[in-house]
Amino acid sequence: MNKKKKGWKLNLIVCAIAFIVMIVYLIFVDSIDNVVAALTKINKGALILCIVFMIGYWVSEAATVHVMLKSMHPKMKFWDTWLVTIIGQYFNCITPSASGGQPMQAYYLVKFGVPLGCGLTALLSRFIVYQFVLTMYSVFTLAVGFNHFGDDLTQKGLMPFVLIGFVINTAVIIFLFSIALFKNATLKGCNWIISLLAKMHILKHPLKNRVYLTREVNKFYENFKYLRKNIPLLLKAVFFTFIQLTLYLSISYVLYRGFGMSDASLLQIMSYQAYVLMISSFIPLPGAMGGAELGYHGFFKDIFTEQYVNTSMMLWRIMTFYLPIIVGLIFTMTMKNRGIKEPTDAEAKEVMYEMERSASHEADNSNENT
Repeated sequence: MNKKKKGWKLNLIVCAIAFIVMIVYLIFVDSIDNVVAALTKINKGALILCIVFMIGYWVSEAATVHVMLKSMHPKMKFWDTWLVTIIGQYFNCITPSASGGQPMQAYYLVKFGVPLGCGLTALLSRFIVYQFVLTMYSVFTLAVGFNHFGDDLTQKGLMPFVLIGFVINTAVIIFLFSIALFKNATLKGCNWIISLLAKMHILKHPLKNRVYLTREVNKFYENFKYLRKNIPLLLKAVFFTFIQLTLYLSISYVLYRGFGMSDASLLQIMSYQAYVLMISSFIPLPGAMGGAELGYHGFFKDIFTEQYVNTSMMLWRIMTFYLPIIVGLIFTMTMKNRGIKEPTDAEAKEVMYEMERSASHEADNSNENT
């Protein structure tokens, strides 16, 4: 068994252990009787609706990628894009910081006959649009919701975490736009920071980091050029991503109403869910394990009350983390029926190398034309 597959299996085991720990914690904190009572209380239609929302979440992401792919590779079928999306969700869940999804999606797109450059453009464009819409959602929930529940967050000591998550996400989108508008200046600034960190003996391999940075900047720059030339596609991608995030952020509200409660507003619950997503998305563990659960409990313990908060947290994690793992694993295994096996370690590295080489080649061509 190669190292890559060993790593994926280890991550799956870690996820399984995390699930067991969550259940044990739930039983010890709430007792099995309270958990059963809570599960009996919730409207079963709400659970079905949560699953429908997750399916809609996957379909929306697939639609975002598909509109990009169809413009470059008209033969692409939506079902194949959806399969790649589910597989990407699976690898995102089982790898730290969701780092495994995009390379695997690129690999399977190539296997479906999509040129690597087209697949790379579609995937990176989707990432850019997702970060932009998430940041806009964050701005909206902070601006509109602060007057309604800002004092509540301050009293709970959660406001600093909200602001940190907002600042990090905003910094990411500012960095991406700086690449689009001031690529050379951005590269110079980042290389200066690398040199400074090397002098401070924080970075041991500055040359390696400069090469990696240049490749990443070139990739995103080329994708911004593509998006600027295809505004109608960009608007469609923004729309589908807005639907995707709205469905995801609404799941906790569906659970809340499923328990028969109605005091909290949809705006408040969606805002709190957005804050949990912002804060936990940068925890370098598969599925932000631990951080996501703690964040959920911190934001929602008063809304769901002590009676239901832990059970709702368990149901939320099952819907948004463990369900994608189960469904994604099933579809990944079915790829063998189509004659597509999981990539070996060497094949995965080859895909990453080709992605980087493709970006560097496009950037060189762009420089020559200008």
